[in-house]
Amino acid sequence: MKKLFLVLICCGLSLSQIAYSAETGCSSLSDAQGDMLVALQLEIGENELLQIDIDRGEVCTLDRSSIDLRAQASTAFHVNSELAELAIAANVEGLDTWLRVDSGYEEFMLLDRATSESLGLTDAEFLGDNSLLEASDFFIEYVSIELGALQLRSVETNIPHLEVPYDHYAGRGERLTISDPEAEFLTVGTIGEALLEDFIITLDSVNKRMYMTEAE
Repeated sequence: MKKLFLVLICCGLSLSQIAYSAETGCSSLSDAQGDMLVALQLEIGENELLQIDIDRGEVCTLDRSSIDLRAQASTAFHVNSELAELAIAANVEGLDTWLRVDSGYEEFMLLDRATSESLGLTDAEFLGDNSLLEASDFFIEYVSIELGALQLRSVETNIPHLEVPYDHYAGRGERLTISDPEAEFLTVGTIGEALLEDFIITLDSVNKRMYMTEAE
């Protein structure tokens, strides 16, 4: 089960571009401006699904009628047009929230400081000798997350140290104001490649659902 119980992502894939297969509708993943998954889902036709195997570096376009998704775990996703990010609905340690999927982030997962404090995940930072961590801006905790019916335990998660200058939305443009309709989907953390490469991801752009099955 590869890394099913450790969780996060890293997708700085510099994958070459590609030869299409007429029989399968598959091609190699290629570099894109911005996040790869955001760019890919914008191209899905109304009767098409997009299936992505990050570990193998492959993306396939499927006819909607060619696959039965009812047995697969899924969660809602939303593309934030202002921030050009794909956010997925998640439950982190009992908190219903949104996490962004970042195909350029090389770790399993990251949570912002405020959310981590509210969940009691920062308490251990002040216990014992942390001198060996002083050179790092982040420390690691292991959390449980749910993506729809998919339950992941002991997910390796980076959390910023207290008073470390860190902005979860750095490089993503101006943070949205609370009155903005997109503000509902502001994320509190990031899922990266180290998590995503353990799954075959199927995007249903029409119904805004992300399906996940364990990769071989």
